[in-house]
Amino acid sequence: MIAESNTSDTSKSMKKRLRDAFGYENGLYEAIPHLLVFLQGDTSIAHPSPTMGSKKPNQIEFMLCRLIGAITSDEIPVIIYLDDLQWADQATLDLIGMLMLDPNIQHFGILGCYRDNEVDRRHPLFGLLEAVRLNGIDLTEIHVGPIERESVNSIVSDALCLPPSLCRPLSTVIHQKAGGVILFVIRFLNSLNKQGHLVYCLESRRWTWDLEKIKSERVSEDFVVHTTLQMNSLPKPFQTGLMIAACLGSIFNGPILRKAIEENELDMDSFIKSGKDGGYIEESESGSYRWTHDQIQQAAYNLILPTQRESFHYHLGRRLLKNSANCDMNGDFLFMIVENMNRGTDLKLNRDEMTQLARLNLQAGNEAMSTSGFHSAAKYLQQGINLLSKDSWIHEYDLTIQLYDAALDTYYTAGQFSNFEVAVKQPLTHAICFEDKLNSYHHLVRFLTASGRSEEALETCLSVLKKLGEEIAPNADIKSLLAEASCVKQMIRNSSIDDMLDLPKLKDSHKIAKISFLSTAIRCSFEMNQVLFAIIICRMVKLSLQHGLHSISADAFSLYGALLTCPIISDFDESYEMGRLALRAIDTLDAFMMKQQVFLFFYGSIAHCKDPLQASAPKLLEGYEAAFALGDMESVTAHLQLYAGVAVWGCGEKLTKAEEIVRIHAKRMLQHKQVVSCKNILIHLQQATELIGLHEDVYSTFLNISEE
Repeated sequence: MIAESNTSDTSKSMKKRLRDAFGYENGLYEAIPHLLVFLQGDTSIAHPSPTMGSKKPNQIEFMLCRLIGAITSDEIPVIIYLDDLQWADQATLDLIGMLMLDPNIQHFGILGCYRDNEVDRRHPLFGLLEAVRLNGIDLTEIHVGPIERESVNSIVSDALCLPPSLCRPLSTVIHQKAGGVILFVIRFLNSLNKQGHLVYCLESRRWTWDLEKIKSERVSEDFVVHTTLQMNSLPKPFQTGLMIAACLGSIFNGPILRKAIEENELDMDSFIKSGKDGGYIEESESGSYRWTHDQIQQAAYNLILPTQRESFHYHLGRRLLKNSANCDMNGDFLFMIVENMNRGTDLKLNRDEMTQLARLNLQAGNEAMSTSGFHSAAKYLQQGINLLSKDSWIHEYDLTIQLYDAALDTYYTAGQFSNFEVAVKQPLTHAICFEDKLNSYHHLVRFLTASGRSEEALETCLSVLKKLGEEIAPNADIKSLLAEASCVKQMIRNSSIDDMLDLPKLKDSHKIAKISFLSTAIRCSFEMNQVLFAIIICRMVKLSLQHGLHSISADAFSLYGALLTCPIISDFDESYEMGRLALRAIDTLDAFMMKQQVFLFFYGSIAHCKDPLQASAPKLLEGYEAAFALGDMESVTAHLQLYAGVAVWGCGEKLTKAEEIVRIHAKRMLQHKQVVSCKNILIHLQQATELIGLHEDVYSTFLNISEE
């Protein structure tokens, strides 16, 4: 509605907020192209792209929080309705928590529904609700139970077009039989009509019923069981259609259903009509079909005998695969095929069938990764690995290495570290050549660093670099560092920023692997061995200048600039120039993935050597947002800690305003469970509150601990 009133003041105000939040270039526009249409007023923009590429969970959460924060205002409050939260996965619940706790989202509410008989204290939803309460967010719980007898009487009266007083004896029996469950009440009325216990009398021109027969009708207390029994009396072809549709999910479209039906198995148009008339399915505005209720879908699924379900699913998946073209093998259709075939993996499949299904799981895993469905991707890839034969490293080498490479990336991103530790050993043991092990080593180092095993991570990095021809002595001393720095200084002497940016791009895959592992080694060497850390920086710069520029080069230049400010070198002029080179390299090298790192070192360590300190404050926030958009939580926390110090002690703003901003970011760190970072920010916040005369122990406010 807002997009349609494109000239309204409300629309203009929202456009400004969206531009401030996202600018004109953002991955969110790939997923929501109409958002860009709204911003630019250009309806000729291409149709929606199916994905926004593979992004870390934090990236997606950040962008959606920014989107909701930009859309909502006192003029446009937003309420999101979410049903069946008892089935929500952890990623969905994490996102809901982010939206509810984000300090920058105002005028926003969530209306969520769940079946409390399916949610106990161990359920993730219970944990989310407790966390929200502890953060001071108001929650209102409304318990919705069975409808009362009078409400059932009103429903029956309206359905039969009879006065409530005439319907009361019938509605009382229906209420007893259906237990006051509204869906059950409606289905029970339909079943009474089909059985002849409730009929329309042409002679009296009204509905009549046999109350004694209805009272004697045996009805299961379980709605699903009752509905399945009713379905058993339907024609066999229609039952077959219900079983197939139940396996296609809660929503399915006509073309897919047609591919799932064997020739002469049933008439598609007749099935759809009967399904709609019987209240089993309904057509959506998009032309697809959905079950009128999940329990009706479950009742239809129960028509398949438990002993036949694996076979039914597998052969349904095979049929969909057989009837599909290559162009169909993506998105939901691919997932539908793989989900059904995976249900039949306990059947006695031959080697070719298992290999084919493993390939399909690889394809589904990659597809899920491209849409940031990390947990789904992990499930598909693990299934693909499980389907491999014991000698797959010999007979299906390419498939095997691809599955493990994709799985390691997914396990790490999804935080499934136990699966990661098991899987990473396979390619490191069985891969034929060193190059095929590089991806596994890369993920192993990331895993070791994230697990706090920095020493192992560094040893692994140095070992890989040695095999790549870049040997670095782990026990190097200051003399070695000064020699490395002197070598770099010679290389950049008499070279302008433009000269260095005109260097060719790095294309040699061997050298790219080398600079990637040097960059990784930087992260795990900083706290362990600062001399080694500095030497690695010099090697990254040397490699860039000798062999060509890579996006990582921007990071290397900023790190080298920060290195030049250390006491043993103290070359502040050269440091500032290298920082400027790094900033320009972001655009020149399309190194936007490095923006947060470059901003961190330039505005955190270099810029204040020449520029006013307060000039760094907004840039540190810009770097923080770039880091958050990339899901780089380490860089997020570093930017905010630096910003808190600059804002309180050197930004030149009113202290009350600085205190307010720092308080918001302390909340954000706590929201993302970054407790250590929150404590570091609270040091500055406590000082700010004391300076402006507030008597508050912020440690108690945020962490329920005392300042001491």
